[in-house]
Amino acid sequence: MTPGVARGASADEGSALIEFVGASVILLIPLLYLLLMVFDVQRSSFAVTQAAREAGRAFATAPSSDAGLERARFAAQVAFGDQGISDAAEVSFRPAGSGCDSNESVNPRLTPGATYTVCVVREVPLPYADKGFLHRAVPARVRVVGRYALAVDRFREAA
Repeated sequence: MTPGVARGASADEGSALIEFVGASVILLIPLLYLLLMVFDVQRSSFAVTQAAREAGRAFATAPSSDAGLERARFAAQVAFGDQGISDAAEVSFRPAGSGCDSNESVNPRLTPGATYTVCVVREVPLPYADKGFLHRAVPARVRVVGRYALAVDRFREAA
């Protein structure tokens, strides 16, 4: 460039910055929403896993079956609270080896050597997924399940 000659202003000068900011905002908002959804589902996954484990342990160490059920529900609620979830924990006991999807719930007893599967289920509501255009793209709720294989000690007194 020769001295004394002014450079002419281009009509496109500065438009790359505007396009970059516009594209960033358009891409950043859905990415941020996706991350928030994933974090919420992961938090719920941690909560139901911990709740099932703690409910099983609380039941197995209780002095009676009725007290064990009460302890199990309370332990699951505490586990949910640890993850910042205020929903009521749904705790159920299934026959040993059965999945949490089966409808065959049992009334657990502290019989020595008894085995059960402890299930805790939570439906995670996804924000704004049931409104607008998002209800076609993403489900409104995600189901997370926590399981724990419970074995009552063989050497404990029958309660």
